[in-house]
Amino acid sequence: MTGSEYMARVKAANCVICRYRLGREEWPCDAHHVGIGEDRNDFGTASLCAEHHRGITGIHFLHRRAFHSFWKSSDLLLLAWTAQEMNRGAV
Repeated sequence: MTGSEYMARVKAANCVICRYRLGREEWPCDAHHVGIGEDRNDFGTASLCAEHHRGITGIHFLHRRAFHSFWKSSDLLLLAWTAQEMNRGAV
């Protein structure tokens, strides 16, 4: 599977914040790159809806540390939840 194929599957999955913190389903999603700088790659992406990616409760608006504090999450947890959603058969 290529990186772009993987990202297409991530985008088709549920938003992991909506699912695991709000108990609802929300898709399609953006593929948020979790890594920073050179550590970024297409296989290190988390499934986030537009609100939780770029909105006022999102990781880019709040910035990483505040986002993770607010949602009681971490980069690793976002990736684990995304993998769980993809294994769930949602995509």
